[in-house]
Amino acid sequence: MLYHKVINRRLMTEELKMNTAITEVKSLLERLPEDSTYEDIQYHLYVIEKIRRGIDRAELEGTLSQDDVELKFGQWITK
Repeated sequence: MLYHKVINRRLMTEELKMNTAITEVKSLLERLPEDSTYEDIQYHLYVIEKIRRGIDRAELEGTLSQDDVELKFGQWITK
């Protein structure tokens, strides 16, 4: 939930979005190993952006409960 709250604050202003993006990239670079390649960095940025978009979409469009998913896709669930 903490990450969710950070995302909500990030959406408040364009300036805050930019500062947060820069801060997130700096934080990512500090956490990655020294021998990381450009490809490694791009992959991690891609994953972070996909997660952020998923959270934003869930806030706008809502989500499904586990029961709803099981009803909708029950024919593919094995027990």
